[in-house]
Amino acid sequence: RLAGETIALSARQSMDPEAVSLAVEVERAWTAFTLLATPGQWARSWATLEDVLFRASLGVVHLEAARAELLAGFDFTEGLPVREFRRELYRTLGGATHPWSREPRGTTAVLRAAELATVEAFRRRHYQPGLARAAVVGPVAELEAREVLSRVGAGPHPELALGNAPAWDAGDRLPMERDVTNVWIGAAFPAPPELPRTRLEFLTHQLEELLNPSPPDPGLFSAVAGIEDTQRRPVVVVEAAVMPEVASSWERRILSAVERLRNERDEAFFSWQRRRFRSAVLLRQGPPEEAALRMALDLLRDGTVRAPREEVWAIGPGELARTAAALGAPRILVMGPELAEQGP
Repeated sequence: RLAGETIALSARQSMDPEAVSLAVEVERAWTAFTLLATPGQWARSWATLEDVLFRASLGVVHLEAARAELLAGFDFTEGLPVREFRRELYRTLGGATHPWSREPRGTTAVLRAAELATVEAFRRRHYQPGLARAAVVGPVAELEAREVLSRVGAGPHPELALGNAPAWDAGDRLPMERDVTNVWIGAAFPAPPELPRTRLEFLTHQLEELLNPSPPDPGLFSAVAGIEDTQRRPVVVVEAAVMPEVASSWERRILSAVERLRNERDEAFFSWQRRRFRSAVLLRQGPPEEAALRMALDLLRDGTVRAPREEVWAIGPGELARTAAALGAPRILVMGPELAEQGP
């Protein structure tokens, strides 16, 4: 994360802030730099970013500025129970010792100790044109885009290539008793890597719909579902924060929601939910920077760009049910007070 933020600060210095913005997002297996530029500035801005990414030396001034900004972000989050929960959840997904399981934001000790030479060595190893993928959304001709982005995308990306081995052989449940005010539940369901991505996204959308009733459940603080690309297979992850007295029922509710989707084939219900999902896709990817990021990640993960708007219409009740049925046995992490005394 320190490398990514230092690169972004260095690149912004040579960009016109009135016409260009540059955002950086650091995740477990990838880092994304997203340019939002006026049509006349995008090629020049990309050339600036490309030079900083792959060629120019980083400066100690930008490194120290990035370090100070990142360390300041730890002041309000250190010691939060939810951070401990998520740290253990990702160790459950990827293995306690695997590098993928580490927090992408790092630690204060590493941030303070990292020297410019260390960051430069990391950049030279991981920031290579052949490992990158890029996408352009906007009033740009394909020939122009190919010419400007000609240096990227020539090689594989081994860190994101998913293997065929199962994410885990059997489900299990890990209770973590802590003296906190609410309970966090994480349920992770491994998915076969050959499942179409849009179907998996539809499945997670449906899980959120089922777990967030209207009007809201008084015992529920939040419930979200998403897809994590572990080093072995994609995993559907449901996270819920609930009041302690309803923790057991919400754990069962999450498992029941997946079971319901395995058996749900009502055409009227399905058609309504499919339209809602398509609307959510259009809304989420309406901004060009969001569409470009999704396309670049498609290329990084699968080597091709999806057309999710059209793919949604090809999904029927049977496909969604089969997608849910293909999920493996879950690993469940529960953190909260007096877990051993929870009733059935």
